[in-house]
Amino acid sequence: MIPVSYTIRKSSLLLFLAQLCMIMHHPVQGQNLIRNCEMEQMSGCPTAHGQINRCKYWSSPGAGTTDYLHACNQDNFSVPSNQFGYQKALSGSAYANIISYYPPNGQYREYLQTTLACTLEEGKTYEVSFFVSCADDSHYGIDALGAHLTADKLVQQGDDVIELGEEVHIMHPAGFPIIDKEGWVRVHGTYLARGGEKYITIGNFLRNDQVTVHNFTSWNKQLATYYIDDISVECLEPVVSLGTDTVLCPGDSLVIDLSGDCTFNSLEWENGSTDLIRTITQAGTYSVAGTLGCGDFYDNITVSYTYDPGQFLPPDTVICPGQVLDIIPLEGFEHYLWSDGSEAPTLATATEGIYWLMAGDEYGCSFFDSINVNSLTAPQFSLGQDTIICLGSAITLDPGIDSLFHHFLWSGQGTGTTLAVTDSGEYWLRVTNPCGEMADTIMIATRNCNPAIAAPNAFTPNADGKNDIFALKAENI
Repeated sequence: MIPVSYTIRKSSLLLFLAQLCMIMHHPVQGQNLIRNCEMEQMSGCPTAHGQINRCKYWSSPGAGTTDYLHACNQDNFSVPSNQFGYQKALSGSAYANIISYYPPNGQYREYLQTTLACTLEEGKTYEVSFFVSCADDSHYGIDALGAHLTADKLVQQGDDVIELGEEVHIMHPAGFPIIDKEGWVRVHGTYLARGGEKYITIGNFLRNDQVTVHNFTSWNKQLATYYIDDISVECLEPVVSLGTDTVLCPGDSLVIDLSGDCTFNSLEWENGSTDLIRTITQAGTYSVAGTLGCGDFYDNITVSYTYDPGQFLPPDTVICPGQVLDIIPLEGFEHYLWSDGSEAPTLATATEGIYWLMAGDEYGCSFFDSINVNSLTAPQFSLGQDTIICLGSAITLDPGIDSLFHHFLWSGQGTGTTLAVTDSGEYWLRVTNPCGEMADTIMIATRNCNPAIAAPNAFTPNADGKNDIFALKAENI
């Protein structure tokens, strides 16, 4: 079983645990974890006894001469005719042959062993099967053929029986010897994995006195020998699965890790990549296909992203004396946590301060926003006393109020925070804010402030009251 690993990398601030949204499940048919299950692949054509290692991935765990038979051989190790008899392959043109019972040679046994394409996963159930046919030259038929799954290779001492010290995991029913020499008999059963099993060994794990024997009286060889073909270890659950369709939070990424305890024959993503680890950062449908063990696999997953609300609290605002402000976020959230610990959808306040909200949606994604609430009173200002300015000069009228949350309207339709005045007249300002308004008026007069000096060009000091004194006359000095 391949333990597919998922990692969600989060770049946004999250309060609630993110969870996968199950939209659709894509089942994958059970995967046969036996490599070369039909025994067709070979490293060389068999030419003698005990050459099971020429069958790719297969071997013998001991000194027993397990045989590989293939149609490429034209003599004793061929298919369908060979030195053990005549039998067509169940699939293709090859199979193995083992001696499973040979009383003249004591506890002589031959076994068939291979490494699984994937390590079995604890708690998973596997269907194990193989097909056998009793060879023509068998004098006996026995009931004890079975298969055992182990984390480590079973090692046979010489050519003696492998004694397990426990029940054989999969075995043909006791008391019913396999005697069919014409067809193939399926030996099968289910196995609940302990976890870590990597090898399967096939053969007779019982001692001679534990075996039920059938005699073929017309044959003289004192042994039971069997052809073996089409071996399967198949998980009842998908082996390669990308999981259920998933909804991610904004900014997150999904890492799919297929680099578990499996050996792929081939693997390719829909974009042509052959990487075992893939990081997904965009919405879309992603698929993987390939071959594993003795079969093909395919699965896909659709990744979506939940909506990012951006700023979901109102803009910064003010609160007037005696006023209660209701802070109402945008709709669409499932969970709320305010800065004061409240979990209500809205927050009411009568004091200034910075208030934040952590809001969560239906997929467990969390979003953060804050609002600054300022205290404010009705405008209060003065434009000053009425005043006189010189012709050609200017005066700036300034109420001393900043523009935050205030609206200005001057008598000349200006809306700035100050007004430059160069002419005489009446000037007024109305300032409004959410808490009220105020107005003030000022009179501006102008005068000629340029200096002037005049001197008479004559005078008559005769005491007649006219031009009796010589004097300068001046203005704006």
